Amino acid sequence: MHEHQHVAPSPVVSRRVLLVGTAGAVILAACGSDAPSSSPANTPAATAGDADSMALVRFFAEPSVTVGTGRRLVFGLADADGTLRPEGPSQVSASLLDPTGAEISTITGLRRDVNLPRAYYEFRVDVPQEGAHTLRVSDGAATAEASFTVVAQGSLPFPGPGDPLPPFDTPTVAVPGGVDPVCTREPACPFHDITLSDALDAGKPIVYLVGTPAFCQTGICGPVLDVMMGVVDDYPDLQFIHAEVYTDNTATQAAPAVAAAGLSFEPVIFLTDASGTVVERLDVIVDESELREQLAALS
Repeated sequence: MHEHQHVAPSPVVSRRVLLVGTAGAVILAACGSDAPSSSPANTPAATAGDADSMALVRFFAEPSVTVGTGRRLVFGLADADGTLRPEGPSQVSASLLDPTGAEISTITGLRRDVNLPRAYYEFRVDVPQEGAHTLRVSDGAATAEASFTVVAQGSLPFPGPGDPLPPFDTPTVAVPGGVDPVCTREPACPFHDITLSDALDAGKPIVYLVGTPAFCQTGICGPVLDVMMGVVDDYPDLQFIHAEVYTDNTATQAAPAVAAAGLSFEPVIFLTDASGTVVERLDVIVDESELREQLAALS
């Protein structure tokens, strides 16, 4: 499943990109590539004098943002043809526009790439109302815009900040529940000893990843799991759990954990407090620096 987007003027470059790179919101059938899906209506056109033009590639599903404070938006900076840029500034400035086009706030996007093969920019925004919002981003040389939809809390099929995380008997090494292998990482990760249901009953904060290292064509699911493995020893009070996306190595049938969480994309990390309430959802991509910040707040 791929989301498509549109274009509108900005002060530097006439480019509003409602692009979801198939590298971004991964839909279970295929994790995609580094170039955004495109159609004649949304393909950025490189023209003479347009060599420094910039586009944004959205790394989250549409819609997936709910009304509230501190909502996470993640984008990649791309060339005009949609190719993700391997380099970029440590920070970019941005304006958040409401559905009427009025500016709500100015924010800073932080470049994140610690222990990841791909960089992204993390923005935190407050969105007080539903509707189509726009993020206008400048890297100092060019400007691009990306639209995203804000919906009411509780209206999405998957939980987010403020929602309870539904209990589910995730596959474990002892009780795989028809999923084989329970972990496609080689060697397997250590996060399959307890079910999500049991972890919720234990009343500990939870770090729950749904993703498939072996079959994520973006090459990001495995690195995200490796990031989790690299930090787990520093957070002994948190319960880490991983669930695969497919039932077996044919990668043709979604595992029950996918439907249990209402997901149509992966990878995703749910962070819950001790009551089982989601305090943050980290969609599609997260590096070590951002994950550590979130885990420290959860501890």
